[in-house]
Amino acid sequence: MGWLYQLFFPAHTPTENELEMGRYRIIAEGAVAGVIYAVATGNFLAGYLSSLGASVSLCAAAAMIPSFGCVLQFFSPFVFERMHHRKLAIWLMCVVFRLSISSILLVPLALPDPGHARAVVLVLYTIGFFSAGLVTPGLEHMVLGIAPQGGRGQFYAVKSIIGTCVSSAATLALGRVLDYYLEQGQGYTGFLIIGIVSLSLTVVDAVLLASVRENPVKFTSKMRPADILRPVRDPAYRPLLFYCIIGGLTGGFASPFLSVYELRVLGLSHTFITSVGVVSAVVGMAGSWVWGRLADRTAWNCVIWLTAFLNLSCTLGWSFVRPSFAHLVAPVLIVVAAGCAGGASLASTNLQFALSPESGKTAYFGVTAAMSSIATCTSAAVGTAIQPMLEKSMGDSSISLLFFVAGIGGFANLIINGRKLPSVT
Repeated sequence: MGWLYQLFFPAHTPTENELEMGRYRIIAEGAVAGVIYAVATGNFLAGYLSSLGASVSLCAAAAMIPSFGCVLQFFSPFVFERMHHRKLAIWLMCVVFRLSISSILLVPLALPDPGHARAVVLVLYTIGFFSAGLVTPGLEHMVLGIAPQGGRGQFYAVKSIIGTCVSSAATLALGRVLDYYLEQGQGYTGFLIIGIVSLSLTVVDAVLLASVRENPVKFTSKMRPADILRPVRDPAYRPLLFYCIIGGLTGGFASPFLSVYELRVLGLSHTFITSVGVVSAVVGMAGSWVWGRLADRTAWNCVIWLTAFLNLSCTLGWSFVRPSFAHLVAPVLIVVAAGCAGGASLASTNLQFALSPESGKTAYFGVTAAMSSIATCTSAAVGTAIQPMLEKSMGDSSISLLFFVAGIGGFANLIINGRKLPSVT
């Protein structure tokens, strides 16, 4: 067992060669993890739950679980800020996350009853994303610790590009496999194949992550519960925090319904959705570069304004899409939203970094993500509660109404709170 102890608690600090090898493994691990995540969310999850007899509102409720798991980022600093060696805790949580979301596709093998299978799937899904929410800040910190000091931008760019390409190719292939079996009337066979692939990748991911040499944290601290309130009490940071919270509140109202809306209302196939996803992934990478250049010329709050305007226009657009022309309009909405996502994330991250103090940035980032997630989950819960009631009188138009309300609410937040964001370059 000595080798196992050395794997997670090595006696010497890592050499530059070990750190370099760790970077390659982290890039590979990120690509593998991206595939596992992709096949356990979005249209794959909506299609799988639908095959188990889940209602539209239940599919939407499952789709909001990842956001709910982000709430645990509140507690992540209390766990990781106390440790010099964090790799074992990170590895265990990552294994729980990937194993839980991969195994949901195999549940019907043990539980043929659809009702029981749905319940177990939701339990496993919740366990998985609770682990993901708790581990994410620690994993990000560990990756930052091994990234090259003078080339972090290039390292993250390569990591993002490779991960996006691998994930896009894998989901496109798996989506085609699934549609083939659905056309043959053997839908679960397709989901079973995806589940076996996902479980196999989980093993690969665990091996890659375990083989990465951690750069131990030199300084630890014991955060106090009162530290969580610092961003709320900070007058310079409060406008951004409030904008993010209201944005989550309006955005979460309809976003959990998007995948099930595409599949069950608009009649789009898995192959079509994943094919558009490949294009949107490329546009998303290009968008990050374009928005970054724009921020250099203007400011990050300008990027937030422009990306939010385009993204909210897409949200409103979904309320007017109909099955007869969905194949023409849906790709435009998906691709434009993807092109804005990277810029919006970069702008928000840079504003958070600029407006937070040198000490306590982890708390500021964690609190912002957690409170936004709470708002998103609250509005998503309201949406999933009222949609079945609206469906009785409005039919499929009930989801269109949710997208309309979400879009209008988002524009109101942008006009009222977005103008209060400081100009930061």
